[in-house]
Amino acid sequence: MSDEIEHNLIESAAVVLALVRTMLDGPQLTAEEASFMLRRTAECLTDALNVAELRGERLAAADE
Repeated sequence: MSDEIEHNLIESAAVVLALVRTMLDGPQLTAEEASFMLRRTAECLTDALNVAELRGERLAAADE
């Protein structure tokens, strides 16, 4: 179950990253658009870091 959740979080981050890159390459962003983009990016980065931390903990436990 955790593998599926992690997969979904990473997939979501990839989608957000693609959208952010598109927005950055487009016309000038409004302050509201930039704020929204930064909030979504921060959420995805938080999720990705949590996934990495949890995987590290599982690997460490498996080594013991």
